[in-house]
Amino acid sequence: MKKQINTPVTEEININLDSSSETIQNISKYSIIHKTTFSYSEEARENVNQVRLKPLNGYYQNLDFYLLTVLPATKLTEYPDLFGNSVHYFEVNSPHKKLQIESRSTVSIEAVVDYKNLPYGSKHDDLLGLIERDDCYEFLNGSTYVNWPISLWKEALDVKDNSEDVFQTCYSLMTFVYNVCFYCTESTTAETTAYEVFNDKRGVCQDFAHLLIAYCRSIKIPARYVSGYIWDPSGGSGENAMIGSQASHAWVEVYIPNAGWIGLDPTNNKIVNEQYIKIAIGKDYDDVAPIRGTFYGGGQRSKMEVKVNVSKFTK
Repeated sequence: MKKQINTPVTEEININLDSSSETIQNISKYSIIHKTTFSYSEEARENVNQVRLKPLNGYYQNLDFYLLTVLPATKLTEYPDLFGNSVHYFEVNSPHKKLQIESRSTVSIEAVVDYKNLPYGSKHDDLLGLIERDDCYEFLNGSTYVNWPISLWKEALDVKDNSEDVFQTCYSLMTFVYNVCFYCTESTTAETTAYEVFNDKRGVCQDFAHLLIAYCRSIKIPARYVSGYIWDPSGGSGENAMIGSQASHAWVEVYIPNAGWIGLDPTNNKIVNEQYIKIAIGKDYDDVAPIRGTFYGGGQRSKMEVKVNVSKFTK
């Protein structure tokens, strides 16, 4: 019987690009190592996989170095998907009891969030017609894990209240998700839908992102899913530790007519800034799963171990 791998998640703000004199000082550089090991109780074979672990390159994020290695060694084929994400495809046909996938990257990110000039000013009426745009259409409709019943739409309207400002509404919805949902590992799976999270109000970063996307799309705000990493200055400990650091993370980008795509992290109630490293975008998790594949054999038991390390270069 052929078995499927669908790895769970273990987990742009009005931008000023004119400060060229401060460009060097405003750049943060990170090293990321993401290692996934599959161990099988019996030999597996014909192991076919798609990997989305290569950080995006462009705008304020620059990919300086990238290396993907697979053991047992095999040929890697790279191609872009429909959203411009980098996908590596490989096959391991010979029998094996362990599969190791390691991604190493170095990324430079410019600090471009202007907290004194957030993108207020776009009205909800400005959203009319976005459904006709190719860059927004996919992110206004339902998707594999994101749909909204009337009850979810009504809750989004309650949070919106009398606001006519798109960014204000999005920020309020992000804060609402952060306040009413409990971060609880092992309470959901990679297949949990936004509606299930809406009912249970618990989950992990993937679930919080799906719920925020559902709220936004239900009131005609384009919203897309983003996978990546966070660098946490606290090292992941203490009262100010960011949830999802030192692991794969997920957040949301909403489309603001006067500013473009703006990142919001409902897990940490935070505007996405230079601490966030973007890997892939999509309608929901189904489009950006870091590793997805199938194999034959492997026995009754298999184990997956994921280790992620995000470190910042000191100047």
